[in-house]
Amino acid sequence: MMNPVVNTLRFLAAAALLVISGAAVAAEPILQWRFDGAASAGQWIGEHGFPAEGPRSPKYPGFSQSNSAMTFVGHEGAILIKDHERGGFANVRFGKGETFGFETWVKFKTIGKGEIVYVLGKGRHVKHGEDFGEDNQNYSIRFQGTGGGAQFGILFTSEHPETGERAWHRWWSDAAIPTSGWHHVALEFTFGKGDSLHAYIDGKPVTGKWSESGPTDLPPVQDADDLVIGTGYARSEGSSFRGWLDDLAIYRAGFDPAEIAQRYQYVPPPPTVSPEMIPPGKVLVQISEKGVPEASGWPDEPEVTESYEEAVFGFFEVPHKYVSTGVRGDRANPSHVRASAMVKLPAGKHRMLLRGRGLSRLYLDGKKLLETPPRTTDSGGYTPLAEQDNYLDLGPDFRFAPPGNRDVWCEFESEGGEHFVILETMLGNVVGKNKQRPELGETVVAVSLEGSETWSLLSPDSRHVPYTDDGWAAYEAERREWLSAVNARARAQCREQNADYWNKRRAAAERWLAAIDRVTVPALPEGYPAQNEIDHFLNARIAEVAAEVEQSDAGEIDYYRDVQPILEAHCYDCHQGGKAQGGLRINEHQSMLAGGESQEPAIVPGKVDESALIQRITSSDENIVMPPKGDPLSVDEIDILKRWIDAGAAWPQFNVSRLELNPLADDLAFLRRVTLDTVGVTPTEEEITAFQLDDPATRRRDVIDRLLADQRWADHWMGYWLDVLAENPNVINPTLNNTGPFRWWLYESLLDNKPADLFVTELIRMEGSERFGGPAGFATASQNDLPMAAKGIIVSSAFLGVEMKCARCHDAPAHVSLQEELLQLAAMLKQGTIKLPASSSVPNDRLHQTGRKPLIQVSLQPGIEVQPSWPFERYCDEAIADELAEHPESVRDRLAALITAPQNERFAQVMVNRIWQRLMGRGLVENVSDWEKSAPSHPELLRWLGHEFVASGYDMKAITRLILNSHAYQRATDPLLTETSPLFVSPAPRRLTAEQIVDSAFHATGTPFDLEEVSLDVDSVRTTNVAITLGKPRRCWMLASTSNERDRPSLSLPRITAVASVLKAYGWRGARQDPRSIRETEPNMLQPAIYANGAMSTWLTRLSDRHGMTKLALEDQPVEKLIDRVFLRLLTRLPAPEEKQMYVALLKDGYLTRVIPESERVQPEPTKREPVRYLSWSNHVDGPANALAVQREVEVRRGDPPTNALNDDWRIRMEDFVWAVLNAPESIYTP
Repeated sequence: MMNPVVNTLRFLAAAALLVISGAAVAAEPILQWRFDGAASAGQWIGEHGFPAEGPRSPKYPGFSQSNSAMTFVGHEGAILIKDHERGGFANVRFGKGETFGFETWVKFKTIGKGEIVYVLGKGRHVKHGEDFGEDNQNYSIRFQGTGGGAQFGILFTSEHPETGERAWHRWWSDAAIPTSGWHHVALEFTFGKGDSLHAYIDGKPVTGKWSESGPTDLPPVQDADDLVIGTGYARSEGSSFRGWLDDLAIYRAGFDPAEIAQRYQYVPPPPTVSPEMIPPGKVLVQISEKGVPEASGWPDEPEVTESYEEAVFGFFEVPHKYVSTGVRGDRANPSHVRASAMVKLPAGKHRMLLRGRGLSRLYLDGKKLLETPPRTTDSGGYTPLAEQDNYLDLGPDFRFAPPGNRDVWCEFESEGGEHFVILETMLGNVVGKNKQRPELGETVVAVSLEGSETWSLLSPDSRHVPYTDDGWAAYEAERREWLSAVNARARAQCREQNADYWNKRRAAAERWLAAIDRVTVPALPEGYPAQNEIDHFLNARIAEVAAEVEQSDAGEIDYYRDVQPILEAHCYDCHQGGKAQGGLRINEHQSMLAGGESQEPAIVPGKVDESALIQRITSSDENIVMPPKGDPLSVDEIDILKRWIDAGAAWPQFNVSRLELNPLADDLAFLRRVTLDTVGVTPTEEEITAFQLDDPATRRRDVIDRLLADQRWADHWMGYWLDVLAENPNVINPTLNNTGPFRWWLYESLLDNKPADLFVTELIRMEGSERFGGPAGFATASQNDLPMAAKGIIVSSAFLGVEMKCARCHDAPAHVSLQEELLQLAAMLKQGTIKLPASSSVPNDRLHQTGRKPLIQVSLQPGIEVQPSWPFERYCDEAIADELAEHPESVRDRLAALITAPQNERFAQVMVNRIWQRLMGRGLVENVSDWEKSAPSHPELLRWLGHEFVASGYDMKAITRLILNSHAYQRATDPLLTETSPLFVSPAPRRLTAEQIVDSAFHATGTPFDLEEVSLDVDSVRTTNVAITLGKPRRCWMLASTSNERDRPSLSLPRITAVASVLKAYGWRGARQDPRSIRETEPNMLQPAIYANGAMSTWLTRLSDRHGMTKLALEDQPVEKLIDRVFLRLLTRLPAPEEKQMYVALLKDGYLTRVIPESERVQPEPTKREPVRYLSWSNHVDGPANALAVQREVEVRRGDPPTNALNDDWRIRMEDFVWAVLNAPESIYTP
């Protein structure tokens, strides 16, 4: 806080103050603050308050329509009034026999339960340079949060006139001031008369209780300490008032109760909903984002901004808000939600339940029937687990409240007929300067009619939704599907509103395509099969290379087998890519023949002595020898290079072992492959049957079209783009390079098949929600000194194939990128100047620690400022943005336009290359994110695909459809290949991604993907700056790092951990601090160990009542058919004869008696019905929480109990069968 002397506004002239000395009549305050712009006593310390709307007519008739109040922001700003002996203009001391009177209008922004905040206080400022002691509270007026309001009270210290002993005296009102709207409070107390206190809230007298030393007749402490308005003793956030004050006054007299009663005049606004507005048989839902102050409480007059209809009073989510071109935005936090309906009830005495996460209330025919308290706040982890022992149980199948929800119920009598029902709830909440998540949790109104023990969601028509666990689960699933459609329409509407610009972009692309020379599709070589243009390009290339391969085979030394590994190990680090040292690219044949800047050929075929490569690797001169660092080449390695050059240095374009094309894969192998490559899971029995029933001539094309229309397409691509764009949310306490959870924008973009140029534009604009799923989350890079440089590295590699990571702190040694270019790109993303911090530069003394010329160069010095500028003129002219950008004045818009312009062919080619690599196992440019590392294997095909991409409107599915329909894609795999040939002669088996492996295992076995919510704040008590939720996952991409590896067991999520451990073993990353385009796929010992033996394996193979294989085993069918169906579900093929024979032998004994009749099944022992205790941040410090967490981990490892419907002996053999097929090596590879 700034020194009050320095920050003094001014003391106003005595004539400007309303000051009356000595005794005063009741109507004349000794000090008053109207906050209407007129001069007032005192000076602001810290942050100056600012005017805001005060109580105004017509709602508050005693005020004008333009009345202003003052905003108090908490401990950062307060008003200080000096005592009259120390320069103040008024005597604000009170002695024995003097009456202290106080009144003000107040409106709270936020006040937590148990929080005590000062409105005003004289004395007790020892922590701020005063020397009056700590117990000199002359007087103070305070509020104490109750959870639903705030008590009003006085605190002072008395002093014995003879002994000097001091004592504390505290009084609190019994009634509480509502935390919504404007309210009037007044208090009078005559010091020295313990029974003289009178207090009023909204004009009505209130009672209260004394505590500490109780009421007293002793005189109060009087001294020259300051009077402060807005904060108190500690001047901390927790003891400071946050909200608005108006007409605050101090009197030296009491009040006339009749006059005080007239102070508070309030005329309620007309209702914003009436029975006439309600659609018959529907619930009208109204969302208000306007007229809702950022405060913890009910708004006075919320303005409806959005409406929709529901069927019953059951809510868990409202439709998302979308902005701009259809990206998730933030609703106002808090927002007000009202649900209203006309509901017919029979006559009788019924029970009503109200449940909600936020502050909620229920009105029946205009009268408030029920109200829940506001949300609880963060206890720091110390909430006792035992609090969960108190829960509501209102029937034999009554659904218990989920974490973070509060509920109340009552009995009420109905005479029968229609009732006007209104449910109101607050979406979100303000806690200090932060906010809680805007979630509904489970906000419901449920009813239990007279004579019934069951509950159902209150419904305005005949629809009946049981409020049980099963009833709610079915209802929620149905409404989620409905909400998904509503949200999709909202996104489409946003895009339609922006269609004019994007239609212009499409027209510009068409004009560009018409003006360029398009790539000619080559003729198909004789004898080669083709299904579309892609095959023409590939086959022409294969035919071209065939002759070269024949010549290479005649030599003793093979370049790819013998030479390349040596050069790669010793030379590629410095002599590869666009910025190869000395201009020599050892990975390129022509560069080796021509030489680098020295113009000395590195190799002269047939002439070892004239080859500079041999001279450098054999030199003893440390200034010449290569490599300059590390181990020199061995004698054997040098001999191989010499013999290779001596034999003519044969260097074929491609490393291929065969050129004969494989035939097409069989139908089922193709179906498995294409299904995994489009929707990320294996085909179901139903999908297999539908495919086989299709016309053989068109079934492959037809299934490709069906799969590309499947919404699971979005699920499949999510893991890839989360890696490429380095989405890295942290569910608790952000750390290095955490982003917001922009996954939801990404998912919806894929779901909508958003054109890639729009997709990239939205990402670069970084609009929408930062914490709840919009691309603004991409802008975040926590604890990073140059966050936009980090984003520049991602954008350049993802969409331009330019790796700039090594330009972060210096000029890239092996790439063309300079540090200045990265900072120019970062400045475009920032839309402003970038100043280079010392922490992002290599110190000069580090560069010259060795005697040799440093391998890196630093061309920018710390502190230099870099302006926004397009650093990729080599791809397209920056002037293009003047015409192509929607908002050319926006630097980000210009950047997006330049990256996605049709003239920038690099963008289209990078995007199609990414799709190609995913489907074909190898990119046309092998390093998809760093094109300096490798040249295109098929440059003409790449350019043709780029043009097709532009012509399709940047449709990723269009390019996917082209590739999937090609003969090259549909060919049978060569099981002897470890990687796909660069000529794409035949595909190699591709290891599935971690997500494909795990998602397919759950999907194929019918095991419920039943994991915890991806959150460590499931009861939603923490604020959004330190905790988020990623929701209940249904596919693996929805998981993320739980960041709890080093925390106590009570913060563990054992079911998620069991699945994440398998995912990690196969290359998945829960935390993505940097981008990655291609994951590690090398096998390791951990993979089969954890997949076959971990907790997840138990879930996948245990035949429980919830397991899909249990249902299959209970069907009446021959054992041979059961085995066929398991193979089809898990491997998309029928078993080989020897496999079938083996498994029939395993399962036939006892097969006919495997099913236990229902009357003979062993039933579990009945247990007491009670809610499942939950663990969250709120209770993780409580001792019993750790013990409960350990118990949960044991339960997770144990898995579901086996079904009681199958004979144990046969069931175990069936589980062994499922385990064996599930763990077949082929299950994790594409066929």
